[in-house]
Amino acid sequence: HMPLEGLIDVEAERARLTKEISNTQIEVKKCEGKLGNASFVDRAPPEVVEQEKARLEDWKAKLVQLGEMLSALG
Repeated sequence: HMPLEGLIDVEAERARLTKEISNTQIEVKKCEGKLGNASFVDRAPPEVVEQEKARLEDWKAKLVQLGEMLSALG
């Protein structure tokens, strides 16, 4: 690992990542809410439900990646 001090503003990057994590958590909750709604799952076309499941997985993966980036900043 290369030290990041001097190359980036660590505090600003930490703040940016924290905000992005918060926004991503909101998106995860939205997807989980839709998929947890029996009415949505029953009435929506199967491809829409699958698309929402894929979005949820994408958001969760992004959340993990952002968490790792934040941890790397120390």
